[in-house]
Amino acid sequence: MKLFGKGMMITFTEVGTDLDDELNEWYNREHLDERINLPGFRRARRYQAVDAGIKYMSTYECAQSSDIGSPTYLDVLAAPSEWSERIMPQFLKWHRMVCRVVADSSCGMGSYLSLIRFYPDPEHVSDVKAWITTGVLDELSRRPRLTGACAIAVDLEMDQRLTRAFGQEPDPNQIPEWGVLVEGTDPDSISTAVRDVLTSPLTGFCAPNTLPVFETWKFLYGNQRLSNAENA
Repeated sequence: MKLFGKGMMITFTEVGTDLDDELNEWYNREHLDERINLPGFRRARRYQAVDAGIKYMSTYECAQSSDIGSPTYLDVLAAPSEWSERIMPQFLKWHRMVCRVVADSSCGMGSYLSLIRFYPDPEHVSDVKAWITTGVLDELSRRPRLTGACAIAVDLEMDQRLTRAFGQEPDPNQIPEWGVLVEGTDPDSISTAVRDVLTSPLTGFCAPNTLPVFETWKFLYGNQRLSNAENA
């Protein structure tokens, strides 16, 4: 099964240990439901770090990256629920990627996921895209115990729109962050595939003074819209 569209937002979140249980309840009982019922949003999944710098990651799949910066979504950001107002100011760590899907070789859902984040050298973005879209993800998806792979790139226009919605000014020199997500049923098999296929090329594509960030995650919880119709 392919992703549920051409847009994806990823958020990384961590709170203090005293709030951890409530954070999970908020995500699972309110926040994901609220998001997947927005126009264009289709599926949301949550992960807990196996080896990563932040404890939790969430992925939101949308028809297009523009759905993430839609007026309806911005209205929801401007009027958070009481529960959201209590939880979100207590984030100790937080990071966001508002992306378009560059390539998708997903076949199904796995219980583990590797995410490789990197900043391509702006002069070689076309080379990165050419390499990503000429079969490397298909190669990964065919490996034993892997269930698929996809590549994403931050959509600067949508990311900056959300940045302004949070009352912040975007960095005019921002370099778009990219990511490759590799899913499977066994974390060691995923790590081996990532090391064999992705490590050297992605390191070579990175902007000066940057290196890829390799993270491993375990699936926690997911929800999706049962119909493609809006407000279904």
